Amino acid sequence: MRFKIKHFMFVLLIMILISGFSVAEEIMPLTEIEAGMQGKAKTVFYGDKVEEFPVEIIDIMPDQGLNRDLILIRAGGEKIDEIGGIAAGMSGSPVYIEGKLIGAIGYGWSFSEGNYALVTPIEDMLTLINSEDNEGIENSNLAERGLSTPLLVSGLTGRSFDRLKKDLESLGLELTPYNVSTGGRAEFKTKLEPGSAVAVQLVRGDINIGSIGTVSYLDESGNILAFGHPFFNKGEVDYMLSSATIRGVIPSMQQPFKLGSPNKELLGSITVDRGAGIAGKLKKYSRVIPLRIRVFDQEREVENKVNAQLIRDEDLITSLVTNIGLESLDATLDRIGEGTARTRFKITANGLPALSIERENMYYSRRDIASLALLDLYQVMDIITGNPFQEVNLIDIQYDVEVDHTAQVALVQEARVINQEIRPGDQVEVEVILHPYRGEVFTKNVKIEIPEDTQPGMASMVIDGGFTGQSYQHLPEDSTQEDDLNQAVVQGYKDFPSIIEDYLEKPKNNDLIIQVYPGYTPDDIEAEDEHKQGHEAGDQEDERKENKEESPENTAAPDQEPKEEEERIDNREIEETEIKE
Repeated sequence: MRFKIKHFMFVLLIMILISGFSVAEEIMPLTEIEAGMQGKAKTVFYGDKVEEFPVEIIDIMPDQGLNRDLILIRAGGEKIDEIGGIAAGMSGSPVYIEGKLIGAIGYGWSFSEGNYALVTPIEDMLTLINSEDNEGIENSNLAERGLSTPLLVSGLTGRSFDRLKKDLESLGLELTPYNVSTGGRAEFKTKLEPGSAVAVQLVRGDINIGSIGTVSYLDESGNILAFGHPFFNKGEVDYMLSSATIRGVIPSMQQPFKLGSPNKELLGSITVDRGAGIAGKLKKYSRVIPLRIRVFDQEREVENKVNAQLIRDEDLITSLVTNIGLESLDATLDRIGEGTARTRFKITANGLPALSIERENMYYSRRDIASLALLDLYQVMDIITGNPFQEVNLIDIQYDVEVDHTAQVALVQEARVINQEIRPGDQVEVEVILHPYRGEVFTKNVKIEIPEDTQPGMASMVIDGGFTGQSYQHLPEDSTQEDDLNQAVVQGYKDFPSIIEDYLEKPKNNDLIIQVYPGYTPDDIEAEDEHKQGHEAGDQEDERKENKEESPENTAAPDQEPKEEEERIDNREIEETEIKE
């Protein structure tokens, strides 16, 4: 009787452990798998119909990573022979022995016998479910021989496609241009089961970027496993998940590959991306970022509007936004060349001042107005995603640009101060002569106020345009206060709002910038010399103290004086004037 109770408790313990994975079908552990076993695998070759093909266990491949084994199989059957072996897009195809799930196809070899593949054990994949605190299985160097999961791209062409491809090369992803627009053919149904085709999407809408794979496992709780290898291998993620329609499998000497497209309806989201595969939840949808772009070509009176949904990923979002913007401009203008652009963006996000920021600007380029018109959008996205202070949760991105093929640009030809006398607190009227590109010269009068605490004497006035005046910077006030000495400052900023506010206050490219530099008085020069001599004496005393403490071999050579960079003056007028007492 005692033996039966122990036996019952042992069985109960095993059931509790297995129920923690919410196993929907019976599995076969790796310890029971032997060479020579026959089984089957499931995948979609065309449409959405799940089909089976035979497999044979060749061996167990130990130590394919830290504490990780894989299963070597050989696939066969009419369909596999017809396409030339295991294809890219079959990643995640579940493999069964004696009706029990042993894992999913995850890896193969290019330019080799295509019938061989490596299977990721289902036990490793099940750890991905509810794995927020799980570090997952080490991927080691398996990505080098993994079944490729190329990103299928629809809507990006030419240089926008090439630039995005270059941006994603560092992540080990290959971009393939293809019409992956949402919406499969009407006769294809979307019943989801192990072996079904699914799409993991980064962008969805007028532009589509996604990768096709296969469902490995489903359970009644809505958990889903796929791929059998990492996608980006980024851990906790939030990617869009939809079913997919396979248009066909293309034979290739390197490796066959599936052509497919995501279906219109979203299934849920992928929340985990680790070495053993990807995992997600059905009917739990991603928090996407809507992107709305409007481009108007004034020359041809052509307008295009582009709408897309983007995943929330700080490493990808800036590249995705700017390259979609470039495609929108190139497609509307249908040329690369000269023009003037008026741009406006509005970004809404939790963490921004007043919840949203807006900025208008103007650009001119003789060679490539489309690329230059994206500068503001790129810079602000880079600030938001790369700032070291806080996470900014993007809610909505709007970008509007109107392009004229003419050169709406002018040179600052001459300037003069109209006032006969100038005193601190006075308004100075400046007459600026502007010469438009191949146009008639015109005059613009500008008034500025001289601060009341300005020292009398000679002063220099610099007049510049916003685009050539990018060296103009607002420096944080009171940066030398004693309270600040014990605080770390990132390039002069202490928080994210100050970075954004400073950026938004920068002069626009069509602004006229007037800066006044008061001259030094003899008293100022004498005070500065005394201050400098005091610092030098203190530095010498400190150096003598340091030299006593340091050994000769560890004494650093004195720093060389920094060379002043020669200031470049383009399209700039400098006027000298006198400020009287």
